[in-house]
Parts: sequence; C-alpha cells; structure tokens
Amino acid sequence: MNCEEIKNLLPDFDEGALSPITVYAMQDHLKTCESCTQELEQIRELYRALSDNNLQQPSASLRENFNKMLDEEMEKQKTDPEKKVKAKIISMPWRSYTWRAAAAIAIFSLGIFFGKKWKHGADKPDSNEIASLKKDVNEVKEMLMFNQLKEESASARIKAVNYVDEMPNPNQKVLNALINTLNYDKNVNVRLASLYSLAKFTDLPLVRDSLVSSLSKQTEPVIQVVLINLLSEKKETKAIKPIQDIISNSNTLKEVKAVAVKSLKSL
Repeated sequence: MNCEEIKNLLPDFDEGALSPITVYAMQDHLKTCESCTQELEQIRELYRALSDNNLQQPSASLRENFNKMLDEEMEKQKTDPEKKVKAKIISMPWRSYTWRAAAAIAIFSLGIFFGKKWKHGADKPDSNEIASLKKDVNEVKEMLMFNQLKEESASARIKAVNYVDEMPNPNQKVLNALINTLNYDKNVNVRLASLYSLAKFTDLPLVRDSLVSSLSKQTEPVIQVVLINLLSEKKETKAIKPIQDIISNSNTLKEVKAVAVKSLKSL
C-alpha cells in the first residue's frame, strides 16, 4: 500500500473499522512512514479536541427534528459565534475527511443551538431566515462535493457525486462538475455515478445537451447503454446522430449496437 492509500484509510483505521489484513498492512507501513504517522496523530488530535468540547446533547424530541434542521439551519449573522465556526471550517487546509468531520460538528452544534433556543420558548426563525440558513447549508454541501472530487480515491469521488442527492436544485457550477466528471474521470464507476446523478435533472436543457454531447466521448459499454436508454426515454432527437455514429463504429460492442438500433426506433 502506498501513502495515498494509507492516508485515505486512516480515519477508518483509527476507528477500528478495517479488516485484520488491512490493519496489519497499515501498521507495518506506519512503522517506517513518518508522514502517515503524523497525519494519523493529527486525526486523533482532532477527535480528542472534539470530545473535550462536552457539547450539550439535545433531547430525544430535538434529535427527531435534527435531520430536517440540517437542510434549513445554518447561522448567517456575522455576530453569531456559530458563524465564526463555519468561517473557520471553510478556510481549513486539512485533508477532506478532516474538513468533513469539522463541518459535521459545526452543523450539529448549530442544531443544538437552535434546539435549545426553541426549547426555551424563543421565536422560531421566520421564512427569510430559514431560506438564508438553507442557502448556507447548500453552500457547505457544494464545498464538500468540490473538495472530494479532487481525491485520489474513487470511492471518495463517488461520495462527492452523491452529495448532489442532497441538493434539490443544484446550480450550474455543480451540474458542470458532474458533467466534467462523467466525461473525464478515470474511473468508470465514478463516471457512472455522475451519470445517474445527472439523470435526475434531464428536464434541464443544459443537462440533456451535455448528455447528448457525452455520447461521442464515451467508450465504456455500460455508460454508452445507460446514456442511450436515458436519452431515448426522454425522446431526445438530438441524440439520433451520435447514436448512429455509435452503431457505425466498428469498435462498438454488438450488444451496445443492439441497444442503439432499438433506441432509434423510438426517437
């Protein structure tokens, strides 16, 4: 295992969530690698710092509402101490998994803050405040997504793509990131995950046109088939020409050609 692989697994290693074989390999690596050992210690220091905060735990009734609050509540007022927590997280130069841990703690702290406020009879935020808080949370999710898309680990990039599932109305920057991942990511599973995420937004002309354009870039059979089926279901006539090109390409698998020929009949 190289250093990049080791560092991606350090959080799970510290939590004891790896197989004995992997643990043995990592222990052997850590004996001789100062860089990985230092990074492991940084992770442990972060966890110790978080555990020392002794945050007040919300009641059971507040916990039930917390998931909803995640999508609605992020303190925006500059004078609020919770806002300073968010600003600090955004500027952290640590690795993405450390950054995500700190972000999760900040959001959870905000949930406790609002929970105690409501519990003691304070007024609930008005609609404008809720909209503002929701915007802040979406911005955090976007930053998490862009951060993880730079990871070497394919599983980390898939998780980044899956953040879009938590964005009901992703902006053009997010959609462009998915499109770029679909077209150029080196891992087929990451590209496929991006395609499934984009499939949820095919009502948008930008997405449909991008999927049509992507047909000429894809050579992986499974992605070709999913793209062809998706565009044919949407009755996207712009896909006719690239589908015909796939059929005429001598390198195209016969199974893909069969799907392509069938799809043309419905367009």
